[in-house]
Amino acid sequence: MNTFYKYEFTPTQWATLKKLIEQTSTTPIGETTNWVNCAVYEIGYICLEADQEGKCINLSDQWAVDILWYETPLQEFTPFEVYPDPVGVHTFSGDDNLYLNSFCAKYPDSIYCILPDSI
Repeated sequence: MNTFYKYEFTPTQWATLKKLIEQTSTTPIGETTNWVNCAVYEIGYICLEADQEGKCINLSDQWAVDILWYETPLQEFTPFEVYPDPVGVHTFSGDDNLYLNSFCAKYPDSIYCILPDSI
């Protein structure tokens, strides 16, 4: 079963941990990186606050990474999990509810996770 988690790392932490899930191979046209048992989307530094013109005035110093795990997530990544509100966040195409599932497992009483009685 696939699981989807969001993470934040310092650049050094990410450089170390991504070695656990990446596999680099050389092809006739150059090097390629493949992810082992997961899909990775590196979001990068997130703007925490913008001014009235939309210019970022407070940039996070943490590197944001989304990982769609095809098997059990590696324990080494657990301390770096983050759970932003699920509205408007990046998702992997076709798996839009996977992050919500992870979020609700962590915060079952969140307004995003409680179904109305009428449903």
